[in-house]
Amino acid sequence: MCFGYSGVNDGTMLYDDLFLRLEKVRWTLGEDIPFDDIDEGKLTDQWVHDITQICLTELSALYATEMFLRDFYADIDFCSFISVWFYEEMKHHLVLRKYLERIGVPIEEGDLPKLRLTFDEGPAVETLTMHYCGEQRLAHWYRAFSGSADEPVIKQIFTTLATDESRHAAAYAKYLRKAVKNNPSCVLDILKMSLWMLRSTNDHPKHPTTMTEPSVVAQLEDPTYLVRMLNMYLPGKDHEQPVHRRILALMSEITATPMESTKDLLSSIRQQQIILETA
Repeated sequence: MCFGYSGVNDGTMLYDDLFLRLEKVRWTLGEDIPFDDIDEGKLTDQWVHDITQICLTELSALYATEMFLRDFYADIDFCSFISVWFYEEMKHHLVLRKYLERIGVPIEEGDLPKLRLTFDEGPAVETLTMHYCGEQRLAHWYRAFSGSADEPVIKQIFTTLATDESRHAAAYAKYLRKAVKNNPSCVLDILKMSLWMLRSTNDHPKHPTTMTEPSVVAQLEDPTYLVRMLNMYLPGKDHEQPVHRRILALMSEITATPMESTKDLLSSIRQQQIILETA
């Protein structure tokens, strides 16, 4: 595996600093979410349905954590960070579940096991890259959902979740930088996966919850909810430009090559292939 398991590891533990940084900005379920202020008159049946589907999708953090601990077994630093990521991601599922309970739409525990999945093993650095891109994209989606919601508490919740996802993306970026430092040959795999992830559309959105077979979203009662929400709240082919800019900024950094488009990314992939072939 490319993710620091070969090559020289400098011994730096990112987990220590990330734990403190995330702890300082962590929100609390009991104090920061004003459930008593929910205005049910501003909720439609469609919003309630979609919030339910998103809540169940967020449960996939459990399956992803099992995958991370299996596939990154030798990387104590990254597995330590996943303990924080798992806690914060499962809180996303919990806050949405508590919201639904407040409006009289509880999710029954007995319905959850049918959603259970085990992800296939994959190359570690590509998995990490996919999740970095996925967190950037999910933050973008949640900001759009927040901006479109009329009910003030769910609007706040989606903004809160979007901020968390952006922080998680930043943490994954740190581990990608570490992977490149430990083993520069990883760069090509990172670039290829980033290019593949950037080639996403509303009708075929690329996120870790949509890409396995079966996918997390495919297990849901309404597997089409995400495509419908994206086309409703993020219309137009250019809406993903903020996601592209953030991902390309990191790719530019790790290659020391400015990139502003997927065309530039493809060119950088070709350059990295030449470097490896002539090394």
